[in-house]
Amino acid sequence: MKKMTSAVIAATSLALTFISGSLFFVGHTQTLPAPTVDNVRFPSGYQATYTLFYTFDNYQNRQIRKVYGNPVAATVKPGEVFNFPYGSIILFESYSVQEDAAAEPLLDANGRFVPNALTTIFVMRKERGFGADYKELRNGEWEYVAYRPDGSYATQPSGTGSCALCHLTGGSLTLSSESRNVGAQWDYVFRPDLYFSRGSGAVPDGVLQHYVFVPSTIHARPGQTVTVYNSDQLLHRIVADNGSFDTGVMSPGSSFTVKAGPTGAVISYHCVLHSRVKGQVVADLPPVTGRLP
Repeated sequence: MKKMTSAVIAATSLALTFISGSLFFVGHTQTLPAPTVDNVRFPSGYQATYTLFYTFDNYQNRQIRKVYGNPVAATVKPGEVFNFPYGSIILFESYSVQEDAAAEPLLDANGRFVPNALTTIFVMRKERGFGADYKELRNGEWEYVAYRPDGSYATQPSGTGSCALCHLTGGSLTLSSESRNVGAQWDYVFRPDLYFSRGSGAVPDGVLQHYVFVPSTIHARPGQTVTVYNSDQLLHRIVADNGSFDTGVMSPGSSFTVKAGPTGAVISYHCVLHSRVKGQVVADLPPVTGRLP
């Protein structure tokens, strides 16, 4: 455990050095280490054979990301904590989204972003020995390439050092027993909790953390679909006080939705496993013009 902790600290310190260093100085461009050969290759026909892991509404980038895994990647089980076998390919389709006059994403009746156009397909592939060309940015035996929908390059292999850096600084760490050095002994993947716990991927209106709903009262528009995630480190089971819904047992990363009632209506709910965990949705906000019904 001490060695594992030291490895994590070393990798994190290295990533922070890159973030705080000249890489992000305005007006300065630094070339990051990366492969020069495309070992990933565009996965033609993936829609027919890959598994859709989850769909994620990315508020920061104004994108919808549909994340898929090939049959090898889809064999991963929750107990394996996303320690992907060799031959795994994960990709996400990036869609631009429809926006209102204030450049805010439009939402559909389920509170989800509305797609505009498929712009980019980001692909990562794991094979034995992959990733060595990323040098100190290596994170597992993965390599990355970004393609346009027609298979042409959006980001060539030589420009994917930024992909490795992103995964190094933001992905979930999982131990890989086959790896032989600090930079290659982790699989850095994003949001495995959405896949295993079937979280919706919608932008959250609230979260459950440390036995508390944050916020405890969610103010909503009449008829709005509200999404709440279990971001705690334990199981919860949320039921409506009036018995109108029961989430069942919620593992970390899972979510539930509440549809706000008419103006002034209050929907209260609580956790049947933890008596002080209580929240409510109050329909007291005016409708937002320009949004989808």
